[in-house]
Amino acid sequence: MLFQVPLALLWFVPVAAFIIVLYLLKIRRREVRVPAVFLFPRITTDVRANALWQRLRFNWLMVLQLLAALLLLMALARPMVRGEGLLGKTVVFVLDASASMKATDVKPNRFAEAKRRILRHLNGLRASDQAALIVATGEPRIVAPLSDNHQRLRQALDALQPTDAPSDIGAALRLAAALVSQRQGAQIVLVSDGAFSEVTDFSPGKAKLTYEAVGGSDRNAGFVTLDAQRQGNRLMLFAVLRNFSRQPMRGTFSVFADGRLVGAKELTLPAGKLHGETLLLPSSVRRVALKWECPDDVLPSDDEVQWVGSGRQPVRVLLVGSGNFFLERALALEPECVVDKAPQVPETEKGDGADGRYEVVIFDGTKPEPVKAKAIWLIGTTDETFVRRMGTMKVPTIVAWEREHPILRFVDWGAVLIDTALKVRLADWAQSVVDAKETPLVAVGEHKGKRWLFVGFNLLNSDFPLRVGFPIFVANALRWSVGNARWEQGFTLKAGSVVSLVLPTTSATLRHPDGKTERLTVTERQLVLRTTEHIGIYELRAGNLRTEFAVNLLNADESDIAPKRSIRLGGKVYAGTTQQITWRELWWLAVLAALLILAVEWLVYVKQS
Repeated sequence: MLFQVPLALLWFVPVAAFIIVLYLLKIRRREVRVPAVFLFPRITTDVRANALWQRLRFNWLMVLQLLAALLLLMALARPMVRGEGLLGKTVVFVLDASASMKATDVKPNRFAEAKRRILRHLNGLRASDQAALIVATGEPRIVAPLSDNHQRLRQALDALQPTDAPSDIGAALRLAAALVSQRQGAQIVLVSDGAFSEVTDFSPGKAKLTYEAVGGSDRNAGFVTLDAQRQGNRLMLFAVLRNFSRQPMRGTFSVFADGRLVGAKELTLPAGKLHGETLLLPSSVRRVALKWECPDDVLPSDDEVQWVGSGRQPVRVLLVGSGNFFLERALALEPECVVDKAPQVPETEKGDGADGRYEVVIFDGTKPEPVKAKAIWLIGTTDETFVRRMGTMKVPTIVAWEREHPILRFVDWGAVLIDTALKVRLADWAQSVVDAKETPLVAVGEHKGKRWLFVGFNLLNSDFPLRVGFPIFVANALRWSVGNARWEQGFTLKAGSVVSLVLPTTSATLRHPDGKTERLTVTERQLVLRTTEHIGIYELRAGNLRTEFAVNLLNADESDIAPKRSIRLGGKVYAGTTQQITWRELWWLAVLAALLILAVEWLVYVKQS
């Protein structure tokens, strides 16, 4: 215990002397004649003991008065004790729940340690103090609003779990500042390992910000890049491992294709260096998992990456015409597609047979001919059999489209602008899937073992190639054209990404990597997924649609787990602390104790009198 005004205690000497002198002073009495002295035995005893200076005798009243004086003087000396905790009537805790907080250099992990620290601070608050809890994820949220209900905050804190995604610390801090920036003496406590980029647009206002740093090791290596493309009948993957520690790390690099181990080797990663791996696999592979295993690695989230693909042999496409940059680019984006271009159909591919080299032949603005391919696309042209030209029309307005048809999955035609379109009549076996007011714009059909696709306008006479849905439309059309209903598209995302998809139904189910199934409501068939905060394989089902996608960390900021002893927020540097040291004043306890002793003294006096 320390005193802010220790000299005030010296006043106890004169005050105590004064109280003791009062008990030593001679008792002056007035003489009174009485008929008999036996009626006043105590008084006669005191008179016999009375002297000029009395001998100091033990007296409880004197002891209690001395003690009360000492306590009052201690209150004036302002005693205080050192402890851990927070001072202030309003505190907002901001808890980092990003992937780096899963590091196990602090047992069981950094996130659990951060929760323990918040709980310790919470236990040190007074019952009347207000507190709030904000969890910093990709989309920060208030899990416990500002109140003096500390039990509710404890329950919310206990239920929190870390994610495998980066967190938006800036948004979380701005949310905290919105709660308390105008309150004098309020505090914002950020509990994190500092594994995030600099936050520039933040100010705590009148509140005080404290950064509590967790973590003690930088021992981590993980994947930071994953890319894949098909080359002929081979699948090529490129992955990059990075050692983020200051020491070399030795571990095992393993490759799994469709669940089977196809390769493994020992790697030694130099400190702070990158290591690239290029892999060639059969094009029929649907899933690939790359794993890094090292006993010294303390962060599991970046030790595995997965890729999900279509798993089929490449489709050979012949593009007949003068050239179309947008169409060629969209076809090139498909890893399963091998495209050849020619101004006209080669003689070997003409005819009505089924033994041609190409599976799909696209006539882009050129007159079609009979070909051996299994699928034929007519773009801005007609063949007079599948579709018959009836004229042209300016600026057609799209009024409807078949959202559930396979070639229109995830494609929105509502805002597509077209300058000029063909006015056509379809064959009896054809089906219109996109309609303008006076003519079909997109049609499909199947006749004599061949699949036909018609697009009734030149792509360059519209803004469709500039829209997000165009490459999706081309990919869907390729899958429909080859007639393989089991050819299902997969894709890869970074953890925390937002996915926007157009679905054929108004409801869907999403299976998470942990096996949990979530039912989703789709507004106007547009699904926005924000639940990609954990790594692994997700499966989405909507009607007859089934697609899988892989979520990986692939974030260097999160993988760089070296604890940051200071961080920069809003242009100001905040040093990290491992615990909050506070000095708590106890003068009020001394005053309370003095009042209690004075009450006891009064009771003793009443009893003696």
